[in-house]
Amino acid sequence: MKEAPLVLWMSGGPGCSSLLAAMMENGPCRVSRDEEGRARALPNDFGWNGEANVVWVDQPSGVGFSYDASGKEEEDMMFSHDQVADNMLAFLHRWQERFPDSHNGEFYIFAESFGGHYAPAVGRRYFDAEKAGVAPEGLKLKGIGVGNGLTNPKVQYKYTAKFAYENTYGIQAISEEEYKNVTENYLPTCELKIKDCNDAEDFSVTSCSDAFMYCNSYLYSGYVQSGRNIYDVRKFGNFDDDMHAVTEFVTQDRVREALDALVPTTFEACNMDVYMKFLFDWMKEYDKALPAMLDEGINILIYAGDADFICNWMGNLAWVEDMEWAGKEAFNKAKEENFVLDDGKAYGAGKSAKVGKGGGTLTFLRIFGASHMAPRDQPEATREMLNRFMQRNGEVIV
Repeated sequence: MKEAPLVLWMSGGPGCSSLLAAMMENGPCRVSRDEEGRARALPNDFGWNGEANVVWVDQPSGVGFSYDASGKEEEDMMFSHDQVADNMLAFLHRWQERFPDSHNGEFYIFAESFGGHYAPAVGRRYFDAEKAGVAPEGLKLKGIGVGNGLTNPKVQYKYTAKFAYENTYGIQAISEEEYKNVTENYLPTCELKIKDCNDAEDFSVTSCSDAFMYCNSYLYSGYVQSGRNIYDVRKFGNFDDDMHAVTEFVTQDRVREALDALVPTTFEACNMDVYMKFLFDWMKEYDKALPAMLDEGINILIYAGDADFICNWMGNLAWVEDMEWAGKEAFNKAKEENFVLDDGKAYGAGKSAKVGKGGGTLTFLRIFGASHMAPRDQPEATREMLNRFMQRNGEVIV
């Protein structure tokens, strides 16, 4: 649709294929198992491609069907978001060269989970490229969205034990004793280690992997031992079978051919080699990439399903309120309002603020009844969220 905007989607992990989102969340199809246990795709009535042209990208190299055509050894695989941003800018140049009529000139970047690193990094690189006159011609960045993302770990990790103990659904996944033990004995050390990581000039220093190992071990252990799904506090277990179904479906020869993915690589829903190579980057803070874009009219949307533990809405709201930008006071004082669809029902709640005349709008939106993968659980609401974001200059809630 030449009259519609272009939306770039990046799944997180790190190391997880964006085809998981395309086939489980916001794509034109939903994959599930039929009565005989076979993976089948059915049309998704609420895919994000209704009023946008969406491209789901497997990145970095080694993720999903993406591979390094240069023949470099695996140890050279990138694990810095500077490199991710550079490569995505190069990808967008190639996309624009090959498909110049695939959009109306407006460009939006969306990412999920560890995409709380990806979207700010890629968005800021694209924004800077525009200012320098080296961005793809005819493709103007208009907005950035992050769903249940990890963007400022120092702030967000404060809310891991809190959400486990007193979350949206009144579920106590850990005891009061465990909650106090974590917040009093482990959280202060975790915060110091995250600070050491971010103070270091070199992202590959051992302090960053040390922060990852310490915080994820001591702050998550009680919740993990409860057996509850880290992506949905309402459930036990995990989403492994859903991912296996997507893998089974997309690796069929006819599907690979349809996806133009007849490439010399073995598809994995989530590549653990890639995951491990991002440990040094995990605790880096990416919220600092956003204020300059807000100042110059780029709209930012941070949304989160309210049942997610791992990147919960409490921590996401907290880092948004903590971020230094021109509209901080106005945003923090703004009244929370319901996110209401045409049926009159509230599907979420949030608030927003704008940076004066010509500035961008910052919005935080909590999605009711949704897990880590909000578009999977609330497809109609999240599609409406995207459409409002694009069509109302960043105004989502009203």
